[in-house]
Amino acid sequence: RFTGPQILRFQHKYPDAYRKTSRISLVSSFLASLFLGKIAPFDISDVCGMNLWDIPKGRWNERLLELCAGPGGVDDLKRKLGDVPDDGGIQLGKISRYFVERYSFNADCVVIPSTGDNPATILALPLRPGDAMVSLGTSTTFLMSTPEYKADPSTHFFNHPTTPGLYMFMLCYKNGGLAREHIRDAINDKLGKDSSSSSSDPWRNFDKAVLQGPAAGQRTHTDLMKMGLFFPKPEIVPNLRNGEWHFNYDPNKRTLKESQEGWDRPLDDARAIVESQMLSLRLRSSGLVHSPSKGIPPQPRRVYLVGGGSRNKAIAKVAGEVLGGVEGVYKLDVGENACALGAAYKAVWALERAPNQTFEDLIGKRWKEEEFAEKIDEGYQPELFERFGKAVEGFEMMEKQVLRQEAEGRNAG
Repeated sequence: RFTGPQILRFQHKYPDAYRKTSRISLVSSFLASLFLGKIAPFDISDVCGMNLWDIPKGRWNERLLELCAGPGGVDDLKRKLGDVPDDGGIQLGKISRYFVERYSFNADCVVIPSTGDNPATILALPLRPGDAMVSLGTSTTFLMSTPEYKADPSTHFFNHPTTPGLYMFMLCYKNGGLAREHIRDAINDKLGKDSSSSSSDPWRNFDKAVLQGPAAGQRTHTDLMKMGLFFPKPEIVPNLRNGEWHFNYDPNKRTLKESQEGWDRPLDDARAIVESQMLSLRLRSSGLVHSPSKGIPPQPRRVYLVGGGSRNKAIAKVAGEVLGGVEGVYKLDVGENACALGAAYKAVWALERAPNQTFEDLIGKRWKEEEFAEKIDEGYQPELFERFGKAVEGFEMMEKQVLRQEAEGRNAG
């Protein structure tokens, strides 16, 4: 991950070792090399995380290579990196005889480019352009397949691992499930460890607070919106230290004030943290979603939830309110192994596809939605979606204000 800066550091710190290096591999391509018995190329999607690949042009970026290797070292670095096939399902060859003889692999076993964990996750279902997948684990990851390339410093773009002409859009947040657990525990402490059978279901009080709390903290349209940032750990997006910030926002006057006035903490924090996480996703994906049909505002067609938090219907409800999803919010039931399932689907597609048959077509024909996807929320609700559209404006103002305050504090120190 972010291999370019690592190459730059290694080249400066260990010039002799770098000069003697014949090949640079990613973890994924190294694994394929082991099975193949010779050097395997990078995967067309995983290569995009190296900070060296020109994604729109589909080739190494000369300026970045020169930055890593120096003006005279570009060609040498290209040789160390190798060529990258644009076909994610290309058959690289049969498995090494070592694995056949030592571990009884089938001698006809084919090796294809190994992809990364996030590209594999997006292949866990035949995700259509405009569908969104939200992984609710310890951290939060947002994935979309899109035909548009719109680079942004806070997001990651990859070539789609199987489908030329599509890109994979990804957002990564450090403060996901652990941040929600922090507030869950505070609520249980306030209400008493023996209340509401919290010991048997530690999320019961948290979920109740989310479901009973009004959207955006507004019981009436004239109330101020409650919003906040909840970072037990330093965050990536936005780039902020750990801490908590609480604000009241007037959507009519578009005024924002850092204040806990009117907050019943930590109960109000339950809905506020889930809304905060979803508002950040909506803000940063807004340029990539389109209207799914006439008269419907831009939003995902479907929102799929995976990971441990996907079982929480209170979180699913807020996801639908904030993100929309004109066809609903779905829990993708693939256990904790969406990544492994996606990799298996990639292998099936590579081996069994007809000429020019796309991944979405082959897997889509075999996909049994009723076995893997359960609709758990209606998704798009016009009035609430519009209300959270106003909340997004306040949320963006809040992030900018906190970032500005933190920068001023560092400069003053």
